[in-house]
Amino acid sequence: MSLEVKNLSYSFKNNLLIKGLNFKIEKNEIGFVSGSSGIGKSTLLNIISGLKRPDSGSIICNNNFFNGDGLFIEPEKRNIGYVFQDFALFPHINAEKNIKYGMHQENINFFGEVVDTLNLKKHITKMPHELSGGQQQRVAIGRAILIKPQLILLDEPFSNLDQENVNLAKRLIIKVIEDLQIPCLLVTHGSTKSDLGLMSKEIIIS
Repeated sequence: MSLEVKNLSYSFKNNLLIKGLNFKIEKNEIGFVSGSSGIGKSTLLNIISGLKRPDSGSIICNNNFFNGDGLFIEPEKRNIGYVFQDFALFPHINAEKNIKYGMHQENINFFGEVVDTLNLKKHITKMPHELSGGQQQRVAIGRAILIKPQLILLDEPFSNLDQENVNLAKRLIIKVIEDLQIPCLLVTHGSTKSDLGLMSKEIIIS
């Protein structure tokens, strides 16, 4: 599997945020998205997930086109695990149901391991508003993993976690990337290429 972006451009209110961006992320590889604040890093993830439409360019994942030549695949049909910067949990259902949302049935046995690894066992019946920011972040990570995605997008996934939970979350994310043989795109200020231990490349938005 791989993620390939070709000549991608996106503008907002007549401002060109992304211009002619090209990169390719292979399976078992992490792309680190860098650039100054407000440059369009989160926007890039939203475009790849299908939440925003680019002005031009192609997005290809696992040899399937998401965008290109008038084609646009809806977000729910892209099978992407996305951890949003603001968590984006469903407020009306508890942590367990949030994590299991969209989960493939064959992953039901993996659910317990994910909950244990992310230190969520004591919080599984709580509603999102009863969870701390770090707990909500871990629920979001669990949900993204359990859909058995063909691609993982992570927008500041460790920003609300203490160091112990950062380490636990990293190990789980690495395991999923390796087990599923998928690419990952990561926006973060807190991690370097070396401390995630996988092949990586930097994607610069300027």
